[in-house]
Amino acid sequence: MTRPTIIVANENVLRRAVTEHIRACEAIIAHSDRPTDAFPLEALIVLFVVDEAQMPGWQDRVDERVWDRVARLTDPCFLCPYRELDLQSQYFALNHQEVIDFRRGIPILKIMSAIDTRTILSRGGRTKQDVEVKIRKALAYEVFRRDVVVGQLQAAQDRLDGKHVEAERGSGLSYLSEHAWVEGVPCKGDAKKDVQDPFVRKLTVMSSLRAEGESVATEFVPGAGEPKVVVDLIVKQVAAATANMHKREQYDAALAAEASSVKILMKACVGITELSEDKIELSKATRKADERIAKREEKEKKRAEELASGERKRDRWRELDPIPDPMTKEMHQAFTRRDLSPEELVFIAATAGIDPNLLCIAHVLATPEFRLAQMLRKMSFGEEYRAGPLELGVLREMFGLSAPDGCHQEARSLLTSLALRLFPQDWWVSQLNGE
Repeated sequence: MTRPTIIVANENVLRRAVTEHIRACEAIIAHSDRPTDAFPLEALIVLFVVDEAQMPGWQDRVDERVWDRVARLTDPCFLCPYRELDLQSQYFALNHQEVIDFRRGIPILKIMSAIDTRTILSRGGRTKQDVEVKIRKALAYEVFRRDVVVGQLQAAQDRLDGKHVEAERGSGLSYLSEHAWVEGVPCKGDAKKDVQDPFVRKLTVMSSLRAEGESVATEFVPGAGEPKVVVDLIVKQVAAATANMHKREQYDAALAAEASSVKILMKACVGITELSEDKIELSKATRKADERIAKREEKEKKRAEELASGERKRDRWRELDPIPDPMTKEMHQAFTRRDLSPEELVFIAATAGIDPNLLCIAHVLATPEFRLAQMLRKMSFGEEYRAGPLELGVLREMFGLSAPDGCHQEARSLLTSLALRLFPQDWWVSQLNGE
């Protein structure tokens, strides 16, 4: 297994690393189609927090698979020795399990990711950033597509009982409203009105999303000139998939899978909206702190001049309290929470085409899988792509050309399914072998 270079960090070392991280990412943000307030992880700052009293042999207490993953993503990484008391003054907060592990001498992996607090995306009505727009479009299209699929599945299931029904527009929305709902998805139009019946409100939101999805359907299906073509294609796919389904249990499982896909993207939509709003609050707090710092510097300069000229006989008797860091531990916990699994993030990358690390930083070691999901999406759209070492490494492991590392097996299963939808295994193996 490969290990990265280890640098023992102090405040100055980490400050230089953050500066380099920001410079590496600013050019990407400058060329973004829409405003953004999060730095893509083209540069990573990985550090291990270790109990200062239990330093000897700390590297051996890190799983070799973690070392291998870190080495794939970045070099070097940083070692931060702390006493437990000193952790209280740090901006990051350890959760309960991490505190227990820290006391046992287990190194705690932390990822540093910069946030551009100079950009406050909230003038008038908040300007959505690129990631939000892509997730919203993907969610809307999934509701549109899964409505058609669910409607067809329910009609086929009813035909098992001798009922002759045909799926209609929106016939799958009731099922999705019941089984895929996540509270907090931003609403538009009639969906924003107060409705007493909770289920009616859910159905109204789902209907609104379906209408949005229909308007962008042709963006998600290359070659489709109009939404009707997309619907006809989906109907044919469902008919082929259900040709050998003769039990209600099979249909129940298929329906649950359709709802699960919508639910994942609803979670992503809620998550990115809350994350963006949290970043706005951080930006505002940072601006206030900067203004206080500027005013304090101006007063200190004037005080020094008055002391030098004799206008002021003596200086203040005690130092001013330091201005608190705008990034509170509560904010840090909100930015690093684990609401989505690696498998769910792979699905989001494959459907929305985003870097999932901009949505959830908690599973950054799954970045090779995230990159491959984005690449497969580009291939499905016929877009130009260039497979990097991370993507090629995962592909080689998936198709048995190199030993797998045993990480993120559920995500790997999803990626294998996505890859085989594009090309058969023999094609992938021949491409990876350079044939």
